[in-house]
Amino acid sequence: MSNRCLGFTELRDVNAVWRSVLGLGVRYTWRKGHCIESHGELLFLDKGQVRLTHFTLDGTEKILWYINQGCLFGETPLFDPMADDRGSVHICAMDCVVYAFSKDRVEHLSRTRPDLTLNLLHSMARKLRTLSNQASSLYVDDVLVRTCKFLARRLLPDSDPLTADPGISRQEMASLLGVHRITLYKVLRQQEEQGLFGPFERHAVTILRPEEFFRLVNS
Repeated sequence: MSNRCLGFTELRDVNAVWRSVLGLGVRYTWRKGHCIESHGELLFLDKGQVRLTHFTLDGTEKILWYINQGCLFGETPLFDPMADDRGSVHICAMDCVVYAFSKDRVEHLSRTRPDLTLNLLHSMARKLRTLSNQASSLYVDDVLVRTCKFLARRLLPDSDPLTADPGISRQEMASLLGVHRITLYKVLRQQEEQGLFGPFERHAVTILRPEEFFRLVNS
């Protein structure tokens, strides 16, 4: 499968080892839609889902990725406090439970739990690779190829016929794939008519021609 598929990967449980120190963090519960303000803390998502969104000056939203439970976020303002992240914001995509670690606490853990530091570096490298592959795909792939690569990361194991679970609305999917929602709707409708996909639903889309699908994924 093409490495550029990684650009549309959801992050999940990549920092699960940090659950062993949640007692050292401050617990927050936030409702769906809450904008998470950065106070120079490292954040651990215990439950729920968060999306990283960038807003342009005219208010256009671009979803960069989704973070699921068992993942850290907020590294950039913690380690690079001079960075200007005013256009980017983490938003709770559902009700969330989050633990916050102050900079002093993170520095203490780096000395006493080097395994946590290595895990953090691993996840930061994965995020960098995710963004790099996303940028590559957005630059070289057409909308159909991007759609197939997105679905390829969400195939249901052992499904017959082959089925993917998008997990997000088509409007959110359009933002993640870097296209206008109407453009995505037209592509999906065309491929349904041509028999590549079955009816496109939020939690299930059937891949009717798997060979062609994987050819597009690996293009």
